[in-house]
Amino acid sequence: MRDTLSYQLSRRQWLVAGLAGSLAATGMIRCGAAQTAPPQGAIIGTLVDDVNLHGVEDIHLHGRFAYLPCREGRRLTVCDISAPQKPCIVSSLALPEFSQIPGFALHGDYCYIASPSKSVSAKSATDKPKLWVIDVRDKSRLRPVGSVAVGAHGMLYKTAYRNGFCYMAHYTEKKLYIVDVRRPQKPCVVSRVTIPGEKGGPFSVLLRDHYALVGTVRGRPNCYAVVDIQNPLEPRLLRSLSGPDLGQMSGTVLGDYLYAAAWAQNNFFVVDLSNPANPRIVSRLHDERLGKPNRCAAIADRAYLPMESGNGVAVVDIAKPEKPRFLASYTDPVLMKKTYAVAVRDNLLFVGSRKGNSLVVFDRRKLG
Repeated sequence: MRDTLSYQLSRRQWLVAGLAGSLAATGMIRCGAAQTAPPQGAIIGTLVDDVNLHGVEDIHLHGRFAYLPCREGRRLTVCDISAPQKPCIVSSLALPEFSQIPGFALHGDYCYIASPSKSVSAKSATDKPKLWVIDVRDKSRLRPVGSVAVGAHGMLYKTAYRNGFCYMAHYTEKKLYIVDVRRPQKPCVVSRVTIPGEKGGPFSVLLRDHYALVGTVRGRPNCYAVVDIQNPLEPRLLRSLSGPDLGQMSGTVLGDYLYAAAWAQNNFFVVDLSNPANPRIVSRLHDERLGKPNRCAAIADRAYLPMESGNGVAVVDIAKPEKPRFLASYTDPVLMKKTYAVAVRDNLLFVGSRKGNSLVVFDRRKLG
């Protein structure tokens, strides 16, 4: 696409070296700090686009494609990653009706995106948060087919899909909404349940068996709530873990364990989900070098955490779930400025940057 800039690694390394040298000269960073530039050859592909990748929020891999909801860019962008050395944009959908796009789920021919009120403080009847249903059969021509208002006003965050229903975190109303999307042209809200928490509200949604696990953010304290969704028409709050360190709890399930980042407190959690009705925290890693991690992608014995304030990605050894260990963090304050998104497949790690407007592909074997 005409707006797309593919940055060569040598050019990007030159920019990083120059910026790092300037910061070191002013004393803003310490030589020998834990964060380092990625090793030579670790970055195998890059894509930078200030329009179509503006404000990347998440990365969702499906076959040869990566779906990137762009929160600040108010669009959904699809990239072809079949040649990871040269990821390319296939299409991008932006509508005047879209607000931010912090939530995304995909199933079959359709994807589901959350669009909050354009002003989260407004209570206008014409400015309500929505779930949009997008036909993605033709990746070169994404087509909206239906939408429904979700709640009265405010901020929607993450979305999860299962068996014809979408589960949506409504931060402002402190509720988990359930939307029937079995008729894509006419989605409809069928139920809701209040998520406890002081000041904060729901952020993340993870489905396990017939339970929804909902993490809150900005609360005092935050919680990780268990909702029984065996009957989507009658969800029931069962219980919640609560504590000042639990904010956000966004991550990946491997086997019976959830590996999750907890953003503001620089925490990494391992949660036992063998009984999802009663999740149990196995371990917690607190390390300032995690750089405010806001997502987590895990595979085999490694977890990868995008660093919002660290402008890069942190690597954690999870070979022993009861004792996770910080390994390294890699930064690029230009290419990966304000990193938010992460996904992993085999030996490839995909990282998206909100302020760098970028998709970066790593050979994760070279990251330790």
